[in-house]
Amino acid sequence: MLICVSAFSQEQKVTYQKNDNDLVKATYYFADNSNIIEREGFFNKEGKLHDTWISYDLQGNKTAIATYNNGKKEGVWTYFKTDKINVVTYKDNKLIAVEEKALVVN
Repeated sequence: MLICVSAFSQEQKVTYQKNDNDLVKATYYFADNSNIIEREGFFNKEGKLHDTWISYDLQGNKTAIATYNNGKKEGVWTYFKTDKINVVTYKDNKLIAVEEKALVVN
């Protein structure tokens, strides 16, 4: 079963797509360019953030990968910067560890 819905809030385009496992995929587009994805991820049937969420910059590069479990931060979150990657670990919405890795270009 596939259901798609679009919503507009303050010029930002958002689409919702229900999938077969009771999750709803949400895709948010940049307000100034409605064809470029800003972030996308899932909500559970209670409307809480769930599973993987990915954020992008205007060029389409990933800026963050995050994971939620029933609205709580869970697991490894990765933030991509120009010169480094920050890796943050959460367990049941609590910060467990932070690691910074330098990017080396060969």
